[in-house]
Amino acid sequence: MDVPAAENNNGRRVDARALRFAIIFPVLLCLGLVIGGLLLAGALPRGVELPTGGGPLPVPAFLAVAVALTLLLGIGVGTQGARTTLPRQLRRVLLGVGMALQLASATLFAAALLGQSVQGGAAVQRVDGYVALMGCGLAAAMGVVLALTFKPDEQWTPADDAALAEVLDLEADPDAARDRLGYVIHPRSSVIIMIVLCGLLPGSVLSILSPWLLLVTTLVAVAVVGALCATVHIDRTALTVKLAGLLPVLVIPCTGIDAAVSLVVAARDHGGWGLSRRGGSASFLAASGAAVVLRQGDGGRAVVGAPDLDTADAAAAILNRRAGKPATE
Repeated sequence: MDVPAAENNNGRRVDARALRFAIIFPVLLCLGLVIGGLLLAGALPRGVELPTGGGPLPVPAFLAVAVALTLLLGIGVGTQGARTTLPRQLRRVLLGVGMALQLASATLFAAALLGQSVQGGAAVQRVDGYVALMGCGLAAAMGVVLALTFKPDEQWTPADDAALAEVLDLEADPDAARDRLGYVIHPRSSVIIMIVLCGLLPGSVLSILSPWLLLVTTLVAVAVVGALCATVHIDRTALTVKLAGLLPVLVIPCTGIDAAVSLVVAARDHGGWGLSRRGGSASFLAASGAAVVLRQGDGGRAVVGAPDLDTADAAAAILNRRAGKPATE
């Protein structure tokens, strides 16, 4: 489903096209639900119970409740995704959640209508389980698809200011393009296998007591491996270490660096594997070996692993060029 985003060149606080979609779609969905309910009204002479139970309601009253709840969920949540004052990713999530909730609501009421209408001698059910299961699965899938495909309107942000300043800096100093490096650090394959086996083997034995224990020990092993994997990005502003490439766990501004050197280090001398903070010092090492050692202006020290000495040398060279300098220099 393609949901275009409105242009926001006039400083509007609402994405008009997203707002129209968030209102029109649940209205059309409720219209279809009402038509289907009226078609089944003849098979429901005693009324319909709500999916949550209680006494039977006349079909019009049942449909009124269904429409009210579906509109409340769809419009109430979906229209929040049209607010341009919210972060882009949050807007995508809100629109996707609104889609999933309104589809799930319509599905449950439709399943109640079908389950309680006597068709072909079938047993009466408060909610048709197959319809509810398939419909709610579709609702979740559609919510995810909409969240991934919705494109919020583009707006000028502080990140754009920083990007423009960087472009201007590169035009003034073409050699500054060299001051950028990124790489991945992770444990050796033998260490990864050892950690996974330490989770699987005890878990296999404990699974005799409960299969959930095998799942828990496996997830713990995967989490430990993930805690030792990170990406390192170096540019004109800072050295940043992101756990699993997503969560920043160590950010060292270039303005606070006095000097950098590439060395071969032992992890046990710097707090062990993974992230370590001791006093004014910090380190992130996936294994013993090549690393970049930074001396900071406040007297602290930082140690960040590298795949090999060549990469560590390149990182140290960039950091030494940028040591003590703001990004605009």
